[in-house]
Amino acid sequence: MAGAAWADDVKGPAPKPAAKAAKPAKPVDEVAVFETSKGRMVAEFWEKDAPQTVANFKKLARQGFYNGTGFHRIMKGFMIQGGDPNSKNPNAPDLGTGGPGYNINDEFNSHLHVKGVLSMAHTGAPNSGGSQFFIMHGANAGLDGKYTAFGHLIAGMDVLDKIANSPTGPNPGMPNENSKPLEWTTIKSVRIIPKAAFTASAAAAKKAEASKPAGKSSGTKASMGTGAGMGMKAGESGTTTAPPAETAKPAGEAGDKATPESPTQPQSQGGNEPQGGNEPSGK
Repeated sequence: MAGAAWADDVKGPAPKPAAKAAKPAKPVDEVAVFETSKGRMVAEFWEKDAPQTVANFKKLARQGFYNGTGFHRIMKGFMIQGGDPNSKNPNAPDLGTGGPGYNINDEFNSHLHVKGVLSMAHTGAPNSGGSQFFIMHGANAGLDGKYTAFGHLIAGMDVLDKIANSPTGPNPGMPNENSKPLEWTTIKSVRIIPKAAFTASAAAAKKAEASKPAGKSSGTKASMGTGAGMGMKAGESGTTTAPPAETAKPAGEAGDKATPESPTQPQSQGGNEPQGGNEPSGK
């Protein structure tokens, strides 16, 4: 039929190019800010190596779970342990046995347990961690591959030293171990903030410190920062430290310090070795 157009002759408007899929938001690197009665410590996470452990710690911190608790087990040169909700009462009879009411899976990795490293306590049984954690005050190769290391301090190593040097006495939950603090350190809060905020605050503080006339230091550690971006109070300070070097100790030195088996499970307490031979376990 003259003038008729077949369907394949009819041209419509050119199709629009498909919209590009939005790129997924890049994860924001975050740090944990520990505000304690002895000062501030800041830790960054090893999220790729212990994703579930880091996610659980962040969740508990954001819920305020750690606020008002304390470091209930202190062993100078070895580690300080916290994260027990029972430690809101320093004289609780069940100190060291508390947890969040659930357990998380172990995520053992290649990070070494050296000074400043954060790691999860457990009862000695597989996948028995929950909320209790410890911060290394010295290197101990005996913990490597047996506890989930999930971060390390990037500021406040001096505060770690203050806490670890607190006087201690016999620990009722850990026979033959002088690890119960006689001078209590309270964890006022654990805040999760963007690492960029901490970095910017530290840089601003360092710049401000450098601009002061010689001999007129404010006394605030410049490398720590006290910027509003971190939500930090004026006058508070800490010391920035490099990530702990992950170098193995020479043979014969690895086992000369204690390994953390915390006072969380009665069945794990009976076989403890003399002070310095325990490992950090906890719920």
